[in-house]
Amino acid sequence: MSVSPDAITYLLLQLSLSVGPVAITSLLLGGTLGSLVPCAANIANPNTLTNPVDAACQDQYNLAALHICFIVACLYTGMGILRVGWITKFLSHAVIGGFTTGAAIIIGMGQAKYILGYTIVMPGKSTRLQEYLVAYFSRIKYLRWQEYIMGIMFIFILIAIKNGERLWRPLRHMRSLGAIFCCVVGILAVYIGKINTLPHGGMKIVGAIPKGLPPFTGNLWVPMVDPSFSELIVGCIIILIVDLIESTSIARALARKNGYELSYNREIVGLGLANFAGAMSSCYTTTGSFSRSAVNNNAGAKTPLAQFFCGWVVGFVLLFLTSVFALVPFNALGAIVIVSVASLVEIEQAIFLWKVNKLDLVCFLASCFGTLFYSVELGLGLAIGLAIFISIHQSAFPHTAVLGKVPGASYVYRNIKQYPDSQVYPGILAFRIDAPLYFANVNSVEEKIEKAMIKASAWSAVQGAKGLKFLIIDMTPIHHVDSMGLRFIEDVIFDCKDKGVQLLLSNPNQNVMRDWDRVKIPDLLGRDFVFVSVHEATIFALQRLSEMGFSTTPLALPTGSGVPSVAAMAAAKAGDKSIEMGSAAGGSSGGAVGVPGTGALSVRRTGTGSSTDRDEVVPSAAAALAAASYGAHAHAR
Repeated sequence: MSVSPDAITYLLLQLSLSVGPVAITSLLLGGTLGSLVPCAANIANPNTLTNPVDAACQDQYNLAALHICFIVACLYTGMGILRVGWITKFLSHAVIGGFTTGAAIIIGMGQAKYILGYTIVMPGKSTRLQEYLVAYFSRIKYLRWQEYIMGIMFIFILIAIKNGERLWRPLRHMRSLGAIFCCVVGILAVYIGKINTLPHGGMKIVGAIPKGLPPFTGNLWVPMVDPSFSELIVGCIIILIVDLIESTSIARALARKNGYELSYNREIVGLGLANFAGAMSSCYTTTGSFSRSAVNNNAGAKTPLAQFFCGWVVGFVLLFLTSVFALVPFNALGAIVIVSVASLVEIEQAIFLWKVNKLDLVCFLASCFGTLFYSVELGLGLAIGLAIFISIHQSAFPHTAVLGKVPGASYVYRNIKQYPDSQVYPGILAFRIDAPLYFANVNSVEEKIEKAMIKASAWSAVQGAKGLKFLIIDMTPIHHVDSMGLRFIEDVIFDCKDKGVQLLLSNPNQNVMRDWDRVKIPDLLGRDFVFVSVHEATIFALQRLSEMGFSTTPLALPTGSGVPSVAAMAAAKAGDKSIEMGSAAGGSSGGAVGVPGTGALSVRRTGTGSSTDRDEVVPSAAAALAAASYGAHAHAR
């Protein structure tokens, strides 16, 4: 099977990857075909068959591989046309890194038999690490030292060439020649040294390779009989997911490194068309390759024209050099594969996750161990399942915060856990929801608000405020509310009324307000209770508390030992890009107001309207006039 037709097709679309067969896809394809065409397990070399039964079995095997390539091509192209390339962003590097690490180790274990010089029998085409170890150690007495020494020598040569640039920078241009060098040495050893005819059995070589370009196979796409489409589709989906992850990962890395914009959907369509070309020319599934793309990039390839030359070189070899490459020893090929997949083992990533995020490390290890000790399919399933679970969990349990006023020159309201020296007012609870409100998270948000209200009410009662009087919800981070979210807001309004608490909403998004208007929530709450900022809502609440005769003095919360003060940090942030928020006459932007017990103050906003905007309260010459007019304008909100 050749990589040239799909490589050239991919080139015509002017895309960024180097495509061809890859190790992980080959492992998945071998496992899928091994279970669907079990008779192929007895075939050592498909190019030297004399038994008609084996030949028929190999034809069935090849046809199944062709059908998988065609189905994967259809799936690729459909995904690209429907523009669903964004799906790949849901799979984190941690879970995919664990899967590729496990798969790389399994691939390396499968190639070790060529280095050791003896065959092993795996039960039921299993790829479990523990069964590989049992199979190898049970037959260790059959080790052929000649093949072992030669294979280890090839591995050392490949590693030396790969890392030679660390000693001398110009050697980086030699990295792509390591595999060729080993093949040439192996061919010369067979041709000159006759190592394939040693006493007691020579070293295994590739043997006969069919000469000529691959035949046209587009007429064999249908029908799919044995195995059928239903038997193939599951394996096709698994192969598609792995190929998609590998392709988009390396494409993203190369785009970032070389400074160009990447179109995921265009890349996916290109891979689909490349597989269509492969399915028409006796190829099995291909995708963008980590190693091949990296080698191309390191060698200085700047355009897809490198794919063109790669395809023609493969065609030239098939036409004129098959008899030469038939002499390549299997231990040379095994060494090349082992060294290539070793770069996919992400030990550094595991160490990094251990330092920064233990949950991501658990995901990494779960997908890695699932692949190693059970199956590649289970490892991939765990990787995808964990990625989805983490995404859903983070969405269903969003971050929320109780807000306090950061002491200092500016009135900034921040998370009291992040700013432990912040101050809160008895009778007032400021609460922020850092996520959209939709069906998956409204229950958890409701529970958090309920718990916060209970604690705030008890604390306020101790401070003499006779319980919680005002609940301020900062809506700044909420950019979307679905029907359940709207129902949730209604429930909070009624719950607050039942408890004698006035709900105040701060800085709702324009789209959210539009949805609210459709179900009359502003009328249910009262339009006077919707404010521009947490600080403006707090000023309104303080005025009401003052009228009720309660204290309006902010109180500092107990500070944990060793927590530095952040008042100076908050003060340093204030001042840039300030704009006035209203006038002394009141108005809907806040205006200048006076709060009993705090003196005359003027409100202004700094920032750009994002969730990190800050409302400052600074001394103002016009504040006395504004304070006099506050009673007439306080309800303009």
